[in-house]
Amino acid sequence: MEQKVWVMQLGVSATPTICRLSSEGRALYQVHYTSSEGQGSAFYDMVVVTTALHPSRSNFSFQNFEPPIDNFPGTFQPSVTSVVHGYLNSSYFGFPDPKLFPFASILTTDTPALFFNAMDNICPVNVSAAFRRKQPQEAAVWRVLSQQPLDRQQLKTLFRSYYSVQVTEWQSHPHYDSAKSLPPIVLHENLFYLSGVEWLASSMEMIAVAAKNVALLAYNRWHQDLEKIDQKDLMHKVKTEL
Repeated sequence: MEQKVWVMQLGVSATPTICRLSSEGRALYQVHYTSSEGQGSAFYDMVVVTTALHPSRSNFSFQNFEPPIDNFPGTFQPSVTSVVHGYLNSSYFGFPDPKLFPFASILTTDTPALFFNAMDNICPVNVSAAFRRKQPQEAAVWRVLSQQPLDRQQLKTLFRSYYSVQVTEWQSHPHYDSAKSLPPIVLHENLFYLSGVEWLASSMEMIAVAAKNVALLAYNRWHQDLEKIDQKDLMHKVKTEL
């Protein structure tokens, strides 16, 4: 049988359902989904789910699995990104003379009275050879991260004046809890879950590492090369190779 692998990344507007079947003693999955072309379904030997299986992020359903697969507990923290084109108020950061302000990024600690989490001077995606970063006394484009939309007074605190503000709100990172266990990587025999790594650390780099690990795990399990999975002396091998 030709192997078919489906990597699924669907928004919350879709209503995908994964149903467990069996074929010649191996797991088979029927995936029902809704796309821009309408509703459809197909059979797959292997499925990798890459969207977060939490009630606020997706509405997946799993049928005929034992034990049942449910959404995982946990909430995501709201984050607001404000892209501001304006003149930084360097005095707020202890530099009355903006020409002496030396930073392109400003990071903060967990201070309840502080109304923003971080801000940085951003550059164009495509940087030409003639591009130069704006000087602190010049109008530049700043990205401000906060948990709530910035009001006018808060904008005036960070900027002497500004031309425009573009605001985007999204559920960015999990609300971390040291007592919370991580979601499993293997949901079923050949059903893998990628986004559980977010609950360890949420970043594009971590997702890339998780994707590579899931690909290797799926490959070795499919070809029954089990000695490469959960190697007892793996850490020793890594240390000696380095």
